[in-house]
Amino acid sequence: MGMSLGALSLALLLGSVNAACAPAPAAPAALMPEPSSATGPAQVWRAKSGRRYTGRVVVAGETVYAGSVDRKVYAVDLASGQLRWSSRLGGLIGGGVLVAGDTVYAASGRPEGKVYALDAHTGQRLWRTKTGTVSAPLALVDGILVAETQRGDVFGLDPAAGTVRWRRLVGFSRIPAVAADSGTLVVATIDSLFRLSARDGKVVRRARSPGAIVSPWLQHGGLLVAGTTDSGVVAIARGDLRPRWRARLDAPVLGTPAAQGDTLYAASRRGTLYRIVPVAPDSMPAATPIAALDWPVTSSVTVLDGLVLLGGADGLLRALRPDGSEAWRIQLSSPVELSPLPLDDGMIAVGGNGDLHRYRR
Repeated sequence: MGMSLGALSLALLLGSVNAACAPAPAAPAALMPEPSSATGPAQVWRAKSGRRYTGRVVVAGETVYAGSVDRKVYAVDLASGQLRWSSRLGGLIGGGVLVAGDTVYAASGRPEGKVYALDAHTGQRLWRTKTGTVSAPLALVDGILVAETQRGDVFGLDPAAGTVRWRRLVGFSRIPAVAADSGTLVVATIDSLFRLSARDGKVVRRARSPGAIVSPWLQHGGLLVAGTTDSGVVAIARGDLRPRWRARLDAPVLGTPAAQGDTLYAASRRGTLYRIVPVAPDSMPAATPIAALDWPVTSSVTVLDGLVLLGGADGLLRALRPDGSEAWRIQLSSPVELSPLPLDDGMIAVGGNGDLHRYRR
């Protein structure tokens, strides 16, 4: 399971990955803090649960929720790093977790293929529904829980009971659905974009995909922005699904860009960080390289406190200034595939071996 997020996404796109699960080790208590770089944020605690987080990690209230390759969903206390509970599913948790109110949702892959709802306070199972192997993170749009499967089906589930409200065959997708206009949602497959009705799953509009997209959309300025495997960053309109602009980079863009005001930041697989500034609606933006890094970027881009944060295959989380110079770096377990989670007073950093680190600025 040492494959990076970018490589894993491309392999899944080609249908060549068979995920393997491993027995769950005992989850230790929070570990003592380790020092970061002299100018970096101060570490409050370090904890390890499971073996490796497989997708979206969520901070909700005073708890951090995550899904691991050991088939377990973990709830970790935000203040102390102590494990609150863990709940085992029947297969690999491929898309991380989704939290809404007092419920945690997660989906299992092989050998089971079900969507679960768990009590956020105890981890007790509320319901489970068979869908087949889920290939993308779950989404909640207009009161419908949306699950996308490896067979190309999109399920609309009742989030309270787990019953199937509708099912639509559209094609394989790796990224979560997002809300569009007028009670609709957008699903991106390998070659197409679909706008579906959240109420009944009917196809409202279909358009050709502007490129293969393997990381979640960024919602920015009324548009949906994403990186593509053909070395681009594209923006589409939610309504007609047509591209509004495209920026060319020097290598595939496997992570989600980040925004600070009108400015976007995106990193190519080669390790080049770009600043993208749309100059006018429906016009080609200027993409300017601001840092040429000597290590592959393995995470999406995050902007925190005016700094651009990037995770690398070497296990380092780096913070770069808008001019591309390095502000600080933190050593985590390699590779760093998941973006840090901003907090009011700092962040949660996620290492590549099931390690969580809380930092305070």
